[in-house]
Amino acid sequence: MEAEKLTDRQTGLRDRIARHCRSAVSVALAGIGFAVLFPAADVLAQSGAGQSAVVLNYQRFGETQYPRTSVATAQFEAHIKLLAGDRYNVTTAANIVSSLSAGERLPNRTVAITIDDAYRSAYEVAWPRLKAAGLPVTVFVSTDPVDQGLRGYMNWDQIREMRDAGATIGAHTASHPHMVNRSPEENRADMERSLVRFEEELGQRPKLFSYPHGEMSLAVREIVAGAGFDAAFGQHSGTVNAALDRYFLPRFSINERYGGMSEFRMRLDTLGLPVHDLSPQDPYIAAAEAPVIAFTLGEGVVRGRKFACFYAQGNDSFVEVPVAELDGLRRELRFDKPFRNGAWRINCTMPTGGKRYRWFGMQFFSAGG
Repeated sequence: MEAEKLTDRQTGLRDRIARHCRSAVSVALAGIGFAVLFPAADVLAQSGAGQSAVVLNYQRFGETQYPRTSVATAQFEAHIKLLAGDRYNVTTAANIVSSLSAGERLPNRTVAITIDDAYRSAYEVAWPRLKAAGLPVTVFVSTDPVDQGLRGYMNWDQIREMRDAGATIGAHTASHPHMVNRSPEENRADMERSLVRFEEELGQRPKLFSYPHGEMSLAVREIVAGAGFDAAFGQHSGTVNAALDRYFLPRFSINERYGGMSEFRMRLDTLGLPVHDLSPQDPYIAAAEAPVIAFTLGEGVVRGRKFACFYAQGNDSFVEVPVAELDGLRRELRFDKPFRNGAWRINCTMPTGGKRYRWFGMQFFSAGG
């Protein structure tokens, strides 16, 4: 895909995103009072090779009855073969967070692999292949299904086996709730219950967190940060780069329908597209009205190239949304009607001038629609 040829190739990219992007999208929350991942100096320009990284998110493997959350075994094997080659630097999610937090450059095309929910297929299908290829992985575990011995989930012995062999274990709450719909007291109690179980079974509390359903609000973020995690990930597309809040980092979700190699390579090669002064500040929108989304692009990545945005809710197809250019690098997205209750998201892309794309995304939750 020749990203620099805007007259015909950019149109093709829009069509591809509209057809293929069902994965949730990243929320960049810089400029709203949060601590950014990188040090403050020159933060907005830090989005090129060595200054951003891709984190992949899987859930199920070879479970054909769940195509929205599962990747085919053959697809995953092709992913492993590509990632195990010389093109990509595969490391842990924790290393990406710590390196960028320290202001260190990462090798070009740095990638991390994560798995949500601790389904049994992660242990039976993914883990043997990852281990054989020597690829690190982080598994985010919701403790209640494991404690209850629910069918289709891993058990604590299997989780310990993976941990002892080098896998990182992260937290994913106890009951996998919609945290944005719960009270702070309920969320704190659920979080603490899960952390106690990690201490009892693994001897320590995880340092990384993954939001169930990828949903968050400022109130939920406060609870996660207060629990002592180093960073937290959503289930939404985008690259980890300088402008992002470390408690809502993006991941590209991979499933059966969108696990083809062309789409997979495109995501792996994505660079960061930092924004700041994001409005509204809270991704949880209580008002029952058509939203207006605004943000300012980082100066170091604009260079007059085509900037396009798309939106979708649930399993709807992505649709392009007009982008208004305000003063300087300020951009605004206006919608003509409220979103229905639930999560919705935007994707914004910009070609680099080569064969790669910069990608900014955001996920909201409308409660008043």
